Amino acid sequence: MIAEDAIVSVDSRQRIILFNEGAEKIFGYAQHEILGQNLDILVPEANRKNHADHLRRFANSETRARRMGQRDEIFGLRKDGTQFPMEASICAIGHDDELVFTAILRDISRRKEQTEELRRAKEIAESADYAKSMFLANMSHEIRTPLNAVVGMTSLLLDTRLSDEQHDCAETIRASSEALLNIINDILDYSKIETDKLELENYTFDLRNCIEESLDLVSPVAAKKQLNLAYMIDDEVPATIVSDVTRLRQVLVNLLSNATKFTLRGEVVIKVEAERLPEENTYRLRFSVSDTGIGIAADEIDKLFKPFNQLDISTTRKFGGSGLGLAISRRLVEIMGGRIWLESEPGQGSTFHFDIVAQAGGQDLAHSFLREHAGELTGRKILIVDDNVTNRRILVKQSLLWGMLPSATASGIEALDLVRHGDSFDLAVLDMSMPEMDGLELARRIRQHRSATNLPLIMLTSLSKRLESDSVDELGFSAYLNKPVKTGQLMEALKAALGVEKRAGRRSAAVAFDETLAQRNPLRILVAEDNAINQKVVQQLLQKFGYRADIVSDGVEALSALERQDYDLVLMDLHMPEMDGLTAATEIQQRYSPPQRPRVVPMTANVLPGDREACGEAGMQDFLAKPIDIDHLYRILCNLDPGPSREIPADVTDHAAADIDFERLDMIRETPSDGDQNLLAWVIDTFLEDLDERLPRMRDLAERADWKALAEEAHRLYSSASNLGLVRISNICMQLELEAANAEVDKVGLVQELVAAWQSVLPELERQKALDQ
Repeated sequence: MIAEDAIVSVDSRQRIILFNEGAEKIFGYAQHEILGQNLDILVPEANRKNHADHLRRFANSETRARRMGQRDEIFGLRKDGTQFPMEASICAIGHDDELVFTAILRDISRRKEQTEELRRAKEIAESADYAKSMFLANMSHEIRTPLNAVVGMTSLLLDTRLSDEQHDCAETIRASSEALLNIINDILDYSKIETDKLELENYTFDLRNCIEESLDLVSPVAAKKQLNLAYMIDDEVPATIVSDVTRLRQVLVNLLSNATKFTLRGEVVIKVEAERLPEENTYRLRFSVSDTGIGIAADEIDKLFKPFNQLDISTTRKFGGSGLGLAISRRLVEIMGGRIWLESEPGQGSTFHFDIVAQAGGQDLAHSFLREHAGELTGRKILIVDDNVTNRRILVKQSLLWGMLPSATASGIEALDLVRHGDSFDLAVLDMSMPEMDGLELARRIRQHRSATNLPLIMLTSLSKRLESDSVDELGFSAYLNKPVKTGQLMEALKAALGVEKRAGRRSAAVAFDETLAQRNPLRILVAEDNAINQKVVQQLLQKFGYRADIVSDGVEALSALERQDYDLVLMDLHMPEMDGLTAATEIQQRYSPPQRPRVVPMTANVLPGDREACGEAGMQDFLAKPIDIDHLYRILCNLDPGPSREIPADVTDHAAADIDFERLDMIRETPSDGDQNLLAWVIDTFLEDLDERLPRMRDLAERADWKALAEEAHRLYSSASNLGLVRISNICMQLELEAANAEVDKVGLVQELVAAWQSVLPELERQKALDQ
C-alpha cells in the first residue's frame, strides 16, 4: 500500500523537493510541474494558513518528538481543483534551521464514502425499525378497540338467559377473544421496547409474593396436565427487593407459560439464588425455571430469543403463541441489568436462567421473616408424605427452617409403616396424588391408628382435584392447601392444625377468597390497565371472588366501553398510554351524573399523598395499591353501592371492617391471662400508651429528616401493631421502614397518614375493650 501513497518532501521554506509517483496519481501533477513549487499548491485555500502554522509548530523539537508518527486527517487540492480528504503522517529530518519535512499522504475519499454510506444505511434501518414498531403499536390499538367491544358484548350476552349450548358458544367467543388480546398485548409490549418507550417502575416489594403470584397464573394449566409446580428460594436471597415487580412477574410468567405449554408430564420448578455485589445493599439475583418437557436442540437455542420466531411451523400449530414472549423477556431482563440464557437437551427438559441487579428492600432475608414467626412450631415432629422429590425437599427444608423435626417418605405405604410402629408425630402433611396409595386412602388408614386430635392431617392437592366435603368431614383434615404450596399459607395451616392459632377448619389456608361474593353482590366491573400481566392478575383475583371483568388498555378504550354498557365499578390504572387514568376519571365525572356514574377506584404502584389528592379531585374513590392486597380488594367489592335494584347483604358488609384484623383480636381475647385484667384490654391499653409517646417522636424525626431513627421507630411500632391486628397502621409502618432512605417518598405525609389511621381505629379499640368488661 505504501507504493500507492503520496510521498511529498518540502524544505524549511515549504518548497517541494520530492514528489513520488503515488503523489502524481493522487494530485494529478507531473514531477516537473510541481518540484520547486510552494506546498500551498497542494492545499485548499481555506486551509493554507492553518497548514503553515501546523508545520511551524511541528518544527519545535519538543512538539516534533511528541507528534512523530502521529496521523492527521487533512484536505488536499488536486490539479483539477477538486478537494479530497487525506490521512497524513509527517516526519522531520535535520537541524532546526535546515529541517526537511516529509509527509506520507493517503487518499481516504473512498473510506469516507463507505463510512457515510454505512451511516445512512444505519439511519435508514433505524428509521425502518422505528416505523415498524410504531406500525405495530398503532395496529395493536386499532385491533384492540373492536376486540374489546367483542369481549364486552360477550360479557353482556353471558349475563342473559342462554341455553347450555349457547352459553358454551359465548364462553368460547370470550376465551378466544381474550387469547387474541394476549397476543396483541405482546405486540404492543414489543413495540414499546423497540421505541424505547418502556419505563421501569422501581419500588419495594416482597419477592416471595411475586413468585407465588406468577405461579398462580399458570397453575390452572398445570393442574389440567397434572404437572407439579414448586419454587425454592435460597437462604441468602433478600426478602424484599427494589425493582419493577410487574416486569419481573411478566418475565417469570412468560417462562412458566412456555414451560407448562411444552411439558406433558413431570414438573416445573422456579429456583432463586443471590450474589451480593460490592455496591451497598445490592444483589445479583439468579432465577431459574426448569421443566421436564420436550427440550430444545443446541443449534436451535439462539432462534428462541428472536422476535416472531418459533422453532418450526408444527410447533406453532400444536402449541400456539405469538413467538414474542421470549424476545420481550430478553429485552426486559437486559433493561433490569441482567441477561437470559437457556440450557436444554431434546427429550431432557429445559432450564431458562436469567439474572437481574436489584437493591434489597430491607435487612431481612427470604426465610428470616417467616422463621421469626414460626413460634410454637419449633421442636414439633412432622411427617411429610409426597412421591415428588422436589416437593419433599422443599417441605423438609422449610420445616427445618422453622425448627421442626421432619420425617419424609415417598409413598403412603412407608408413611403408614412409621405410624403403625408407633412413631410419634405432632402432625402430617399428605400429598393427594400418589401412586399405589393416594393421600385420601392413606388418611383413612392413618385414622385407624390415630385420631384427628392425636395426629392432625393437612392435605396437599392440585386445583383439578378438589376434595369432597364428605371426605374432609369423615377424615378430619385440619386444612387442605393448593399446590404449589405458599410458604405463609403452610405456616398458618400448621399452626392451626396444632391449635397454636385459631383453626381454619376444613377450608384452604387461602380463606380470603369468597367465590360466592359475586352471587350475593353482583357487579359489572371494568378493568383499565395497559400491562398484560397486570390485566391477568386483576382478572384472576376477581375470578376468585366470582366476578367476570372486562379489560381495556387505556383511558380512551375505557370511555368507549362505558358508552357501550353500564358498569358499577372501574378499576383504573393511573399510568397508561393514549389517555392516563386521571384524565379518564375526570372525563367520567364530567360525562355521567351520580346515578349512572360508576365508582372509579385508582390502581397504581406509587401511592403518595399527592396521588390520593389528585385522584380525589378526579372523582376517584378509595385507592388500590399494586401489588394488589386481596383483603383491600375484597373490601372495595363489598363496600360498593350496587344501585337501587340491588342491596348488599348484611353479612357482606360485616366483613368489610377496613383497618383491623378481628380474628387477631379474638385470638388475643381467647388467650388465658394470669392477671385479673382481660388480656386484650391490657394489650390495647399498653399499645395506646406507647402510641401516645411514639407518634410525636416520629413526627419530629420526619420533620428533622432523621430517616434512620424514623425507620427504627416505625419497625418497633410495626411489631406491636401487627400483634394487635391493626392492619393499616402496620402497613404504613412497614412502608416507612422500607422507604426511609428513599428521597422520593413523603415520610412526613406517611406519618400524617399514621396519625389518621390511629384516630380512625381508636373508637373501635375502645369498643373492643368494653365488650369484655
